[in-house]
Amino acid sequence: MSTAAEHRASCDEFVAHIHLLCAEPGIRVRLSQGRGRPVEECAPMDRYLSRRTAHRQGRRAYYTVASLIAMAGPQTHTPGVRTDTDTDPAPHDGPQDDPASILVAPIQPAPTAAPDPTAWYARPNLGATLATAVRRAGHGPERTESLLHVLTRLSDDQLHRRLPAPVARLMKDSITPDWGVLLHDLVQRPYRRDQVGLRWRDAFYLATPEPRRT
Repeated sequence: MSTAAEHRASCDEFVAHIHLLCAEPGIRVRLSQGRGRPVEECAPMDRYLSRRTAHRQGRRAYYTVASLIAMAGPQTHTPGVRTDTDTDPAPHDGPQDDPASILVAPIQPAPTAAPDPTAWYARPNLGATLATAVRRAGHGPERTESLLHVLTRLSDDQLHRRLPAPVARLMKDSITPDWGVLLHDLVQRPYRRDQVGLRWRDAFYLATPEPRRT
């Protein structure tokens, strides 16, 4: 069984892999077809995700996040996972456009420095991202607060079905969730719903102004 730090690192590795896949337009389309759907209804995604998710807890979370990243497009980057500039791949003797090479491409190992749990929890979760939308993109504070409370109360199935709409609005306003943190929270939520919901609400309220007293 992996440690908490290893699981957090695996979330970032999965996100980096999905970004790599989404560089191929055809694959990006197939991954985007899973928005809001349970894993059993996402057959077009299986050839790209089964090898990495078949025996993982919270498998639907991986499919949901993959579909959301695909919806965002290839220029979306996750803090701490992808750099802001792309470099041309080194030439090699094999065919560069072979989809099979994408499926088995290894994730580059992360730096060997000991992971810092404090740094992980300093990254923005969904609540912090919604607070950013209020501060930077003019999302209504009360309406966004209400949305957050609805999302924290939904069942897991309803949450996965509901997420694409608010996430699409965030990205339309150039606000991208931290996909690794979102994936981690969605995996944890079936077992720790109250804790995940509290983290989201705390992050939202700590990053938005206190309401005026009337």
